[in-house]
Amino acid sequence: MIKINSTTPLNNGTELPVFGFGAYKVGDKQSGEAALQAAFECGYRHVDTASIYENEGLVGEALQASGLKRNEVFLTTKLWLDEQGKTETPAALERSLQKLQTDYVDLYLMHWPHPDSKRLQPCWEAMQLLLEAGKCRAIGVSNFSRKRLEELLSLSSYRPAVNQVECNVFHNQQELATFCRSRGILLQSYSPLARGRKWGHPELEALSAKYRKTEAQLMLRWCIDHQIPIIPKSSTPARIRENAEIFDFSLSQEDRARLDQLNEDFEVSDWRPDPENWY
Repeated sequence: MIKINSTTPLNNGTELPVFGFGAYKVGDKQSGEAALQAAFECGYRHVDTASIYENEGLVGEALQASGLKRNEVFLTTKLWLDEQGKTETPAALERSLQKLQTDYVDLYLMHWPHPDSKRLQPCWEAMQLLLEAGKCRAIGVSNFSRKRLEELLSLSSYRPAVNQVECNVFHNQQELATFCRSRGILLQSYSPLARGRKWGHPELEALSAKYRKTEAQLMLRWCIDHQIPIIPKSSTPARIRENAEIFDFSLSQEDRARLDQLNEDFEVSDWRPDPENWY
């Protein structure tokens, strides 16, 4: 049975927790520390951050204050567009490590594909060197469409371990997930709750009453039942605890299929570094 501390193997053997804490916009120092403390107390053992979030220092301090050993917490961070390059990438990771107060991260992701495709190969090669040096345990990408993944795979024989993308009941990424699986790349979901913009949907309400679970818990469980790791975010301790209470039930095959039918490619974020050539 899947538990909050369950993991799934990446293509290089590293084990990724199926459930984690998304640190995007977790709030100011005080509320951010309270949120992370609540997450650790609930059993979260994966924290996902990024240099652009400007809270790696907060994450590092919270980890130190938690009393947990470094190898008990899986840390993910990401490098931003202006940090992608042969020399820029190693320097970016070193800054992140200092803020996180650690000498390695478990997963290092390219946050977005750079609009200048000439930056892709040197950045990916630099990330591989960081992996070989032990500065990270696995490397991958985020927000890569199939087109961008195919471009990366044509440049290197080393496959990304993860592609972290927006994925939820209403934007289920079925085609991308199928492609990633065929290449041994794990699809991971951010915004698994669609930022709450679909609360009140009749199907969610009906299943919420049936399972006696919140709509949020149903959406999170849908991802887990589809073997998609998730990193829900919240700055509210009560909601953080609620999000973690999804391991005492599972959706029936019929109800999972009902939720599958809700896909409408609804995206909560329409920002793209290169919108014209994204797909």
